[in-house]
Amino acid sequence: MQSTFEWDGAAPPISFTYDGQRSARLLPSWEREEAVEEADGGTVRRCRYTDPRTRLCVTAHIRTFRDLPAVDWVLEVANQGAEDSSIIEGILPLDVVWQRPSGDNVVLHYANGSKCVLDDFLPITAQLRAGQNVTLSPNGGRASDGVLPFMNLQWSTGGCIIAVGWSGQWSTAFERAEETLHLRSGMERTRLRLHPGEQIRTPRILLIPWEGNDPLHGNNLLRRLLLAHYSRRINGEITTPPIAHMTMSTFHRTGFTDEVGELDALSRAAAVGVETFWVDACWYGSGGKWYEEVGTWSIRQDSFPRGLRPISDAAHKAGMKFVLWVEPERVRKGTVIERDHPEFLLYSEKNSDNALFNLGLPEARAYMTELLAGLIADAGVDIYRQDFNMQPFPYWQAADVPDRVGMAEIRHIEGLYAMWDELSRRYPRIAIDNCASGGRRIDLETTARAFPLWRSDFSDVGGPEHGQRLQIGDQLQTAGLSRWVPLHSAAVWNFTPYAFRSAMSSGVVLYCDIRESSFPATEAARAIAELKRLRPYFLGDFHPLLPLTTADDDWCAYQFDRPHAGDGFAVCLRRHESSTESMDLALHGIDVDADYEVGMTEAFDDPPRRRMRGAELLHMPITIPDRPGSLLLQYRKV
Repeated sequence: MQSTFEWDGAAPPISFTYDGQRSARLLPSWEREEAVEEADGGTVRRCRYTDPRTRLCVTAHIRTFRDLPAVDWVLEVANQGAEDSSIIEGILPLDVVWQRPSGDNVVLHYANGSKCVLDDFLPITAQLRAGQNVTLSPNGGRASDGVLPFMNLQWSTGGCIIAVGWSGQWSTAFERAEETLHLRSGMERTRLRLHPGEQIRTPRILLIPWEGNDPLHGNNLLRRLLLAHYSRRINGEITTPPIAHMTMSTFHRTGFTDEVGELDALSRAAAVGVETFWVDACWYGSGGKWYEEVGTWSIRQDSFPRGLRPISDAAHKAGMKFVLWVEPERVRKGTVIERDHPEFLLYSEKNSDNALFNLGLPEARAYMTELLAGLIADAGVDIYRQDFNMQPFPYWQAADVPDRVGMAEIRHIEGLYAMWDELSRRYPRIAIDNCASGGRRIDLETTARAFPLWRSDFSDVGGPEHGQRLQIGDQLQTAGLSRWVPLHSAAVWNFTPYAFRSAMSSGVVLYCDIRESSFPATEAARAIAELKRLRPYFLGDFHPLLPLTTADDDWCAYQFDRPHAGDGFAVCLRRHESSTESMDLALHGIDVDADYEVGMTEAFDDPPRRRMRGAELLHMPITIPDRPGSLLLQYRKV
């Protein structure tokens, strides 16, 4: 596999068509420059190709890492000439053919994205046989709307992780012939000319080769790489999703909240160990429905006459952080932005109720950046939560002209990254929560800047009305998304060990009304304490212990392991229709010749440990008498 990453000076694994000619023919005759410099954790190599006639310049920024066998790159395309460029189209930052023997079984592992359904993030496996093609792309312009932009190819001796860093409409195609495997990845559509001095970027591509016969080894290399080199850090520490609480479920039910109610909920949340208090889509406008007032970002005076600062001050006094929800990219008719700045908006006949705030317009982005920076400063925000409840692709299509196809999308996505980077520059201690109708914009670039505190709207739309299927959805989200992305969290509605363990990951959101007399404060505090004990392990390797299904009568079991420390935990969940009381499970990462201290519990407690040989953990009998029921197993190498 190492040869995959050896760049031929005349033909890097990219492709495009310029003025009707393919890049494979053009690049050998273009001027070529190369520079290498040290970067954090590795090196960056810049390969630049310039057309001597038109001065179109294509630069590949290639990053390698010292500690992991991975490479990522992004292309920049610039017109350094004095006139408009010819048409450049079909820009693919990844276009490569790998030799695979005809008898080699090639398997593509990927996953659903988020669609607000039970099987969000469910793993999918496809056999790639000769003559078979698979193309993956999201729905409507948000990166993980329907499918995740993370994939794992497996063959007889190993495989390769492919990750796409593009928060818009990407596309990745796999074509298998008798002796080859052809990969192409980039934006779904590009056909444009560049004006003099104009520059664009492409999606980022990450490849991680792995060896062996377990595809989860590749997934865990991806998790390690994201944590080591992509995840945002504050004061040198990885920013992890918190244990949070918000009152939005009550606002949906009652249509009302105010400072008094928020402060009451805040004090109760602090008492059970919550780390962050969260004000969602209930703080702005003039009293209309929350989704009809996006675009009027003024604080509701009837509910919050003193603004939001008293709430964040109370959170900070209680040792908590403060989250604030905003949806800057969607603008409803009749709102302040729609009335005062229609020039900042894009429209589509497919959705006349909503306009798209055009982050690709520099003056619009500057306006929104200042608006958000003011909210962050005035309200004392620690975690800025950005939502996006619309599909932008039709708006970009409507904005493009025939010789600039793809430009509206490129500029918007570039603008999104620039805005987030500027907010992080101004407020180095702020974290960003990436939401898009749940987890519909998770990709390599957003993962480097933010985490999803709300990975699926399945936990919200319908909520407890899903019954026991709500917990199955939670399990699929935890075990499905954790294969690819280490940092995420979701809602929890109740605090039985089964329900809480189904939803918990590196963070969790208490979504029930904490102010009701029936709220189980004692159990909630014990559940939160358990998650705080387990949180370090969520940054370790992830291993599914059973196939992940949607069936009511199945079990779900998975493990988080820290190889460097020799410890971890496993969660076993027996679903409500399961007739199977016991299972034999084999833990991963175990030294068969070592001794381990092992504790198992069905309740929220820290159980006594007993000493076991590693060989015993490879055939571990697990019994859960209740259905539904759960068991937590913790282990530590002696």
